[in-house]
Amino acid sequence: MQPLILAGLGTGAAPFRAFLQHRALLASQGKPTGPLYYYFGSRYRSKEYLYGEEIEAFMLDRTITKAGLAFSRDQRKKVYIQHKMVEDADDLARMLYEEKGVFYLCGPTWPVPDVYEALVTALKKTVGWDEKTAGDYLEGLKEEERYVLEVY
Repeated sequence: MQPLILAGLGTGAAPFRAFLQHRALLASQGKPTGPLYYYFGSRYRSKEYLYGEEIEAFMLDRTITKAGLAFSRDQRKKVYIQHKMVEDADDLARMLYEEKGVFYLCGPTWPVPDVYEALVTALKKTVGWDEKTAGDYLEGLKEEERYVLEVY
């Protein structure tokens, strides 16, 4: 199964519940699921960690291989999902390039350029491409429906 990278901001996390529930079901049936990285961002963990208990359970049962949780107002320096993605640059580039994974972003439009730049940076660093080649690759993934934006 293809690696999945899910990035949701605020209520944009809601559509990903189905992906996670499906992966958990497959795993419970002994079927291979592949890696799944889940990025979630909101302002405050205590007030806006949507489906937090469910997400934590998916992390414990390994439905979620790795989670990058970013609560921007819980500390002095703001942390967003794109910062978490840069930390995982090597993994993300490998998942998208070598393993033919799929990236989904749901939520508001404002982080799209920063998330895009985080992925371009990952490809530049890991694959060794220049900015244009990495950007062209991501644009090609859109055509293949492997880089999908559902933003509002």
